[in-house]
Amino acid sequence: MELRQLRAFVEVADEGHFGHAAQRLNLTQPALTQRIQALERELGRHLLDRDARGVRLAPAGVLLLPHARQLLQVEDRALKDLKRYAAGMTGRVRVAYQSAGDIAIAASVIAEYRRRFPEVEVETTSGSSGPNMHLIQDDLADAAFVLMPGERPAGVEARTIRREEVSLAMRLDHHLAHMDPVPIEALRGEPLGLPPAGANPFLIAALRRWLVNRTGGELNVVSEDPTDLSVETVARSGGATILQIRRYIPMPAEGIAYRQIAPAPLIELVVAYRAGDQSPTLANLLEVVEDIAPFDPSSAPKGELI
Repeated sequence: MELRQLRAFVEVADEGHFGHAAQRLNLTQPALTQRIQALERELGRHLLDRDARGVRLAPAGVLLLPHARQLLQVEDRALKDLKRYAAGMTGRVRVAYQSAGDIAIAASVIAEYRRRFPEVEVETTSGSSGPNMHLIQDDLADAAFVLMPGERPAGVEARTIRREEVSLAMRLDHHLAHMDPVPIEALRGEPLGLPPAGANPFLIAALRRWLVNRTGGELNVVSEDPTDLSVETVARSGGATILQIRRYIPMPAEGIAYRQIAPAPLIELVVAYRAGDQSPTLANLLEVVEDIAPFDPSSAPKGELI
């Protein structure tokens, strides 16, 4: 039995008229008759009787009708569910947000997404940008909030939220502290503190390349510690200047000077996802990102995207 044959049978049974049923199904009457006849041949039973008053169910048709209705209801529900899934109204989306930094943006996006799509299961996890990126590349997350250079890793696309400026932290009596901004050439040979490479390998590698190209010499990296720790243990000792994201300075530390770099190295806060991912739930998430946090290049800090 084909569902289209059962639908034709149910429609004729409901209408009691082949012509009316054909119109409701957008079929010609001969085409409708052929479907009924094909169903009767397959079942080996006569289902409908015609007389001057119209069409009525034969005994086999009476028996078949409730079963046919149930099968069609299952088909209708399946088609409805598939349509909702294709529109991203149901399903699942896995989101990784940052465990430090600007958590508010991710929270706003996820909250609005849940409000708009309450039937979608939202799975969240948190981590630094490097582990979050690995989740995308290993298909363990559908979208991730990460810090990234202008170049994207192979197989990854991203929706930019904003650009962030990388700046310096040093002791107030550091010999570069009297300058603001600090010319990039002045960092040549200077002891530097960088974030741990493991926290964001792709970004740190890009930052290192940019610094080498801009200073014209090899880097003198003396620490690779988390920013807060580096400020307290390295910058405060006077031994190095620390590179950190300007916006993510929670509270200026006593005795520490914060200086811009000229030109300022810029990185991007993005929502990263796998290239070619056609998931409707992901598409809806990216629309929410665009609504909540649209990227405005005109408001971005001035500098060079690394």
